[in-house]
Amino acid sequence: MNLKHIFGLALILLAMTTQAARKPLPVTRLDLTSTPSEALIRIDHKVIGDTPQSLTNLTEGLHLIQLEKTGYRPVIENMMIKKDVTQARAFTLEPLTGLVLVNSKPEGAEVSYNSASLGQTPLLLTTLTPGTHRLTIALPGFQNKNVDLLIQDRTPVQLSVDLTSASGTLEIESTPPDTEVFINGISRGKTPVKIERIPEGSVKVAMKSPGYEDHEREVSLTAGEIQKITQSMKPLPGKLQIVSIPSDARVYVNDEFKGNTPYAFDKATPGTYRVRVERPGCMPNARDIVLEKGSSLTEEFRMTKITGRIEVVTAPASTTILLDGVKVGVSQTKKTDTTAFSDPYAIEDVLEGEHVLEVTRKGYAPMKRSITVTRDQTLSPQFRLIRQFIPNYEVVTARSHYKGVLDYVTDEGVKLETAPGVSQTVPMKDIRRHGPLREEGK
Repeated sequence: MNLKHIFGLALILLAMTTQAARKPLPVTRLDLTSTPSEALIRIDHKVIGDTPQSLTNLTEGLHLIQLEKTGYRPVIENMMIKKDVTQARAFTLEPLTGLVLVNSKPEGAEVSYNSASLGQTPLLLTTLTPGTHRLTIALPGFQNKNVDLLIQDRTPVQLSVDLTSASGTLEIESTPPDTEVFINGISRGKTPVKIERIPEGSVKVAMKSPGYEDHEREVSLTAGEIQKITQSMKPLPGKLQIVSIPSDARVYVNDEFKGNTPYAFDKATPGTYRVRVERPGCMPNARDIVLEKGSSLTEEFRMTKITGRIEVVTAPASTTILLDGVKVGVSQTKKTDTTAFSDPYAIEDVLEGEHVLEVTRKGYAPMKRSITVTRDQTLSPQFRLIRQFIPNYEVVTARSHYKGVLDYVTDEGVKLETAPGVSQTVPMKDIRRHGPLREEGK
């Protein structure tokens, strides 16, 4: 080969080498970015640096990629690195949040952060990032409370808050229990009851129970005050009506005389009463009566008679009749002859048992007799009086002066018994004077 050919071949090789130097060679590369940036990169547990980062010194194969940043969840991922290939990977880091359990006494308080409500206690918070946060705890009737909370990591934190009352509390008991309580007209439960969160100031307390009078009062409360009320409810009065057959019986309530039947015992306190009814000629009748609260009760007493009846006949009529020394009447007859037997004189409702019956008439010897009266039976004694001749009347005529026992006086004349069994009728036209017999010397 001549020199010329050699020189030409050298020029061709030089041109080829220059062209090859100008063309880029394939590169194995990994571009790593993160949101947020400046996350620490570990590859195969070796610290590489912070994002963003372009890595060209990775060998072909599987590598462990780790990204870490304070306040964020770490990222761990396996990546296959391919030779002579440029790869890019963008990571979004999730903020690391705390675990906070918020309790309050009382429960049901509203928890807010930056004026946004997070819920009511008891409340589990999982959205707060590490750092210091100010929570506001609020409950109607209590003072708001601000609490600073420090979250460092995922270690659970328990926050307990005792709220200070901005209202009053009523503790109410009653006799009987189960009495319904109203505060300013709103039902708040039945006794015994504890009513909280009552605005300070004056409130109206009403208590109602079936069968009892309603009770109302006004109560003044200050913030944080606990006031106790114990109330005995007053039973509604009842009405007790006492009737008897026959009526007009004497009524005794708890041995105290109240009046005669029918008797109305108004506004009676509920309870048990001993009621006794008495009537002459009847057996006393007594029983216990239970009067319920607010009830109206009518009690009927049927009286049992313990009497008999006496029909007295006398001869003559116009005779006074006495029973046990008490005058009960005078026997009569429809006939003009008063010396005949009288019509029967009835004595009603005579108590059964022994009695003394006596009859008297002027001019006759009185008669007395013991009798036995039997219940519901009629006794018919007869009395024939013995005449006593005791002059009690005088009649003066022009010719005679008569003295004797007056039988009768009519317009026709005067009839006298002038001697036992001897009667004399003096015509009125012959009589100068007549009248009761005057005693001697008068």
